[in-house]
Amino acid sequence: MKILVTGAAGFIGSHLSERLSEMGHEVVGIDSFTSYYTRVLKELNAEDIKEKGVKLYEADLAEDALEEIVEGVELVYHLAAQPGISANTPFEHYLKNNVVATHRLLEVVESSQSLKFFVNIGTSSIYGKDATKSEDAAPEPASHYGVTKLAAEQMVKAAHRDRDLPACSMRLFSVYGERERPEKLYPRVYRSIFTGEPFPFYEGSEHHIRSYTYVGDIIDGLVRVIDNFDACNGEIFNLGLDKT
Repeated sequence: MKILVTGAAGFIGSHLSERLSEMGHEVVGIDSFTSYYTRVLKELNAEDIKEKGVKLYEADLAEDALEEIVEGVELVYHLAAQPGISANTPFEHYLKNNVVATHRLLEVVESSQSLKFFVNIGTSSIYGKDATKSEDAAPEPASHYGVTKLAAEQMVKAAHRDRDLPACSMRLFSVYGERERPEKLYPRVYRSIFTGEPFPFYEGSEHHIRSYTYVGDIIDGLVRVIDNFDACNGEIFNLGLDKT
């Protein structure tokens, strides 16, 4: 099967691209290499997935022509997004990379004759400050990230409702593992240990509880969609661990 992975040079996207290629699929990746964190890290990921046979394009979903890239694609995993809950990231970046990019990708793939299924990668941030709820709970996003990721998810749902786009969404909870983004918890802890850089503790943070799911387990969940298109169609799934 020919599979497109957006955000393929990122943390989860690179692991997914490798797994799909190892399973024998023809994998095409897209990544815009934004400046959210150092490009060098993504380039290292890109070299790894290219060695596994993934064909990677540097392209911006919100601006560049996509028709040739998606030609013949049967399955899409849409991971590309403006990540993070940061006051330093302008709202316009979330709007462009989460909403506009998803809209343009949907426009292109919906006109394709080859598409069999579309998997949107959502986030637990759509639940709000208490991200421990089930799939049928009302979304209460409390950040620009959560709001725009919910909008992207609903655009995919709207395409399914209105135009019968075969699709589902996977809401990922906190993921850790190799290639994790540098601003995330575990990389920051490691940097503090090895460099002596102070680790910030915020008021009340010592009482926070959060569960994490290993990236390999998340990939196990994502690839199960391939043999379950009918069961997944139109659904939303939480992917994470409920143990603290």
